[in-house]
Amino acid sequence: MSGGENIVITGFMGAGKSTVGELVAAKLERQFVDMDLVIEERFGLPIPEIFKRHGEAIFRTVERGLAQELSTQSGLVIATGGGALVPEDMRDLMGRAGKLICLNADKAEISARLSETDNRPLAANWQALYEQRQSAYARIPNQIETSGKTAEAVACEIVAMLDGRIHVRTPAGGYDIWINQGILCDINRHINALGLDGHVIIVSNETVAPLYAEALASRLPRADIIAVRDGEAYKNLETVSSIYDEMLALGADRNTTLLALGGGVLGDMAGFVAATYMRGIRLIQAPTTLLAMVDSSVGGKVGVDLPQGKNLIGAFKQPDAVLVDTGVLESLPPLQWRCGMAEVIKHGLIARPRLLDPENWEKANLVNLLRQAIQVKVEVVEEDPYEHGIRAHLNLGHTFGHAIEKVTQYSVPHGEAVAIGICKAARLSRNCGLIDAQLLEKVISTFERIGLPVDIELEPEAWYAAMSTDKKWGAGKSRFVLLKALGEATVVEGLPKEEILAVL
Repeated sequence: MSGGENIVITGFMGAGKSTVGELVAAKLERQFVDMDLVIEERFGLPIPEIFKRHGEAIFRTVERGLAQELSTQSGLVIATGGGALVPEDMRDLMGRAGKLICLNADKAEISARLSETDNRPLAANWQALYEQRQSAYARIPNQIETSGKTAEAVACEIVAMLDGRIHVRTPAGGYDIWINQGILCDINRHINALGLDGHVIIVSNETVAPLYAEALASRLPRADIIAVRDGEAYKNLETVSSIYDEMLALGADRNTTLLALGGGVLGDMAGFVAATYMRGIRLIQAPTTLLAMVDSSVGGKVGVDLPQGKNLIGAFKQPDAVLVDTGVLESLPPLQWRCGMAEVIKHGLIARPRLLDPENWEKANLVNLLRQAIQVKVEVVEEDPYEHGIRAHLNLGHTFGHAIEKVTQYSVPHGEAVAIGICKAARLSRNCGLIDAQLLEKVISTFERIGLPVDIELEPEAWYAAMSTDKKWGAGKSRFVLLKALGEATVVEGLPKEEILAVL
């Protein structure tokens, strides 16, 4: 892999650019260039001495010239200095000849990596510099979080990214999320890699099946289609039973692969079928909505509803792959796009605030938006695959939202219910003294800017009663995921009923 566009790795000091870059170059059999080392060789001085003798301005001039040189070459893995791509024109320059990747780490991680005796010329005032550079880093198309990860893990993540994939580690091994426009149309190129050379049953719904299922089935060696009714109202054991019946009629056995083609409702339900049919068969998720792409298709939670509440019957069933075809979003109605953005914003609020930047919502940034939002989910489920801890943070707003759906008999779409639920959770967070009024207003205004509702008129007692059957509550004790700060959530249990009613 010596040819092709450059791979340019940047990020703040201590993010691991040089170490990771050298590993990536070795994996791809490419030449590695550490820009800081090249500059040191040209001056014959270490960088702290260059700053001391010649000043930062001279250093930046030489750095710019080196960037121009490297941009005329190809097939390199380049680690830049932390400030190299802060200027917009430098990002444009190196981006024209390469794929830009920004390594991120939180302040605690940076602090741990930078020793008190660190000889980097700008290390003494690193916290202020960190804040100054965040907006520039956020504009780099590809983002990878490095906090808590080994350099080897980050390098593997980059290699997967170059092939349009995100790798998810699971207790049983792992699977890849493929993010490509047109992957469903090109599925015949990936049949062996995805294990689709045998019997495949595509489970879809009456809305999506006419758009994509027939064409997809025609590209597979042996595929059948089962189409069920569309909507949360049909995500139940009766529909599951009908799918079992059709699979038996189609001769499905333990070697059959179930491919779930649809939104979150379909993916949850078809995933439950895959988890339980003949004690479990292979599952591939092919989400067709933004909401399903960034949330429900990743992490292995599958299930169906009971009249008493959502997802009360379910299992953990990790997919063998997730196929995110950005092309299918072109047919997504505006309402469903907004509903998906509710989950994107949730991921920003609990882990990655840059997702709240409206510049990231532009369609030109779609792949980057998807990668960043999906990566939040991946990092959480890798740390907590069975929801014993931090994975609960992904439920921000969902206790309120699921109750809205139940009380309104699912007339309110899931994304809208989640948006309202997150706003209620933010109000409760403010009332509990966890966040201030300014952050509450930011939450509300962000959803309003997208066009999502931030409140609803429901009878408070009915709303509260619906929440009390939520599977996350235990022994009658309330349990809410609340905001502790921007980018940080926490679980609060046992709040008095009157405090909850106050925000309803």
